[in-house]
Amino acid sequence: MWKTVWIRMYMITFLALVMCGCNTTQAVPNGYYNYDQDKVITAVEQLEFNPDLPDFIPIHMVSVVSDVYKENEAEIMDLSFYTTENNLLTIKFTEADDYSTSWVDQEKLPITDQIDGIYEDNRFSKKISWQKGRITYVRTYRANVSTELNNEQRVTRQQLVEVARSFHS
Repeated sequence: MWKTVWIRMYMITFLALVMCGCNTTQAVPNGYYNYDQDKVITAVEQLEFNPDLPDFIPIHMVSVVSDVYKENEAEIMDLSFYTTENNLLTIKFTEADDYSTSWVDQEKLPITDQIDGIYEDNRFSKKISWQKGRITYVRTYRANVSTELNNEQRVTRQQLVEVARSFHS
């Protein structure tokens, strides 16, 4: 009887270790959310270049819309993530040589040891942009001001920076 109990305990422990070891998904930090990566990867496959994608985003999305277009002969993709409140997080990718991203006063900040970004904040949106290799990344967050009268922008600067870092982790 004891032999059977020990064998069962060993098997349960072994299976638990195997199941934990096979988990290859990265944990999403508290305050961040998963997104429909399969849909995003399918959309990004349309591009002639291969941008990095974030591990997570700072909003709980209910839908994602993609758009590919050309501007001055450069291919650009917009990925727009929407919440139930109609808040919007847009991620833009391009290989344009001189893609302008500036709106307002800029703040330079580190994304990684090798990549610096530019952060901009105005009353209606927050934006962070950076370049890695030939690809320019621009992420913009816009809160639905009709539902956010007292708190127009609930995604913080730090959240935008952490998501930018997740592109290159």
